[in-house]
Amino acid sequence: MAEYRHYAVPNPEWVDFPNNLPLGTHVHGMNRDRLPIKPQEGLHIEEFDVPARDDYPVRIRIYRKPESNDLPLFIYMHGGGYVTGSLETDDRSCRKIAAEIDVLVLSIEYRLAPEHKFPIGFGDAYDVVKWATLESSQAQLRINLTKGFVLGGTSAGANFTAGISHLARDKALSPPLSGLIFLAGSFCHPDARPEEYRDRILSVDEINDAPGLTRKSIDYFAAKYGAPPSDKRLSPLLFESHANLAKKALFSVCGWDPRRDEAILLEHILRSEGVDTRIKIHSGLPHGFWATCPELPVSLAWEQEFVRDIRWILQ
Repeated sequence: MAEYRHYAVPNPEWVDFPNNLPLGTHVHGMNRDRLPIKPQEGLHIEEFDVPARDDYPVRIRIYRKPESNDLPLFIYMHGGGYVTGSLETDDRSCRKIAAEIDVLVLSIEYRLAPEHKFPIGFGDAYDVVKWATLESSQAQLRINLTKGFVLGGTSAGANFTAGISHLARDKALSPPLSGLIFLAGSFCHPDARPEEYRDRILSVDEINDAPGLTRKSIDYFAAKYGAPPSDKRLSPLLFESHANLAKKALFSVCGWDPRRDEAILLEHILRSEGVDTRIKIHSGLPHGFWATCPELPVSLAWEQEFVRDIRWILQ
């Protein structure tokens, strides 16, 4: 919406990216790397495979405090426009959460396009969510979903979160999701915006100067992914109802991001449906800034805020 345009005034450090960043700032690029796990004192981290519907072994990585049991679960899905990203993309955030909160963090390495076009990656993620509800899986993970069953992700992972939460509701997933986390999320293909919301989703057309994501790159990723714009799994704003998805929902929105308006809109919709929502709009900062330059003060502040918000969503 026009009233949100002031959020796109760039943070000075991000103008002419990366030239205005402080000297020595490390810029993290997105890739598909699968690296050996780096041990961390005070954390147990391991990987194993979960079978997808076609028996493909979906690799997951779990993070927990050693010897911890009876934990709530946070399932996380990385970003990367459906074509890149990996378990390494947000390894830092997953470690931070598991180290500071009594929760098991489960990160999914879903298959990527263009080798695996829509809906394969989405299906991988949904299959892991369903797997986690099995009694045998809960025993293996030593979790207690009655203490919290949270689903979330960044960018494409947030898009998966929205689509999966609607399907989980419609298919009566048991136990139901208790919390949703949307980080720099996208919720509708630009060509499939619902008519009643068209004047509320303007940023995807207006913000074309931000580092990391523009309408051009959105269209590029969408073409690689191959999902029909009107498919609700890609454009979950098209679902007829957004009620009863979860008890709580967290939105972390980047102000200088073409996907900004969709996130603000979905938060309004969920709040109107009785969901307890929390939204943070990071003015002047681009899509997924915390992963691009995690050592910057704004990113470190985001990280601490995120930990507090995870605690809130698990309360």
